[in-house]
Amino acid sequence: MKAILLPAILFIFTMSITPGPNNMVLTASGARFGYARTLPLLLGILAGMQSLLLLSALGLGVLFDEFPLFHDGLKFAGTAYILYLAARIAFFSHSSGEEKKVEKPLSLLQGILLQYINPKAYIMAVTVVSVYPRKGEMYRSSLFLIALAFAVIPFFSISLWTGFGSLLSRWMVNERTGKPVGYVLGGLTAASAVFIIL
Repeated sequence: MKAILLPAILFIFTMSITPGPNNMVLTASGARFGYARTLPLLLGILAGMQSLLLLSALGLGVLFDEFPLFHDGLKFAGTAYILYLAARIAFFSHSSGEEKKVEKPLSLLQGILLQYINPKAYIMAVTVVSVYPRKGEMYRSSLFLIALAFAVIPFFSISLWTGFGSLLSRWMVNERTGKPVGYVLGGLTAASAVFIIL
């Protein structure tokens, strides 16, 4: 089992720690609202990823092979939404503490739904299910362990990005530094759309 788990763990860690739409949105949300207020979004992302893993185990990869236009449509929708979030982060992410209290971060449900237009999440889920579980009678037990790793490892990976964003929050409330930091985070979020287009 170790021979299957170690490569799966390395793949999950690499995919979840590298920049992508989830990590850029969490960094921006952490900078804007702090870790605690971003936690529902973070948990929604994890729940959405788990649901994609389950769907992949039920044959999502086959659906994409049979209907490539469905996959292309997801890419288009995902790219448009990430660019919308990037613009929101770049132009509306710097304001006073009072305005921050009124504005709300993305919710748990929005975090779940974000996964359904995030092709990087699909790639992770489909690859993990199609490559790493053992075949035959070991399939279910190996898939369960991989699903557990798919929950735990991304939690720590994306928490790091959210925590990093929280560290940036002191610059977000400053009028002089808030705009440049917002532009950088918005630009990085827009750049993460590359993961969707490719």
